[in-house]
Amino acid sequence: MALITKDGDQAEKAVDAPKIEFPCDNYVIKIVALDEAGSYENILEGMKKHAPEMDTSQVSTNRSSKGRFISYSFRIVATSEQQLADLHKDLMSISAVKMVM
Repeated sequence: MALITKDGDQAEKAVDAPKIEFPCDNYVIKIVALDEAGSYENILEGMKKHAPEMDTSQVSTNRSSKGRFISYSFRIVATSEQQLADLHKDLMSISAVKMVM
C-alpha cells in the first residue's frame, strides 16, 4: 500500500516497523525544551510519574549552540505502549517542552 505525501509523491508505508518487546530496559526518551528556569524540574516530575525507577544520575543533557534550547536523554524501563503514550502526553503538556522522542 502506498501513501501520498503533501507534495503528491508516493511514500511506502512502514509495514514491518520494528516492535518493542516489553518490558524494555534502557529505553531512551529524548526531550527538547526551552532552557528556562524550572523546566528540568517539571520534566523530571513528569518522568518520575511514569517511570519511578528511573536513575537520575543517567540523565544526559546538551545545550543548543545559542543556549535557547536544551535536550535531555532519560533511560527508563518501558513497560507498555500505554505507559509511553501517557508519558508523551504529560511531557508535551509542559510549556517549555517542544519535542519528545
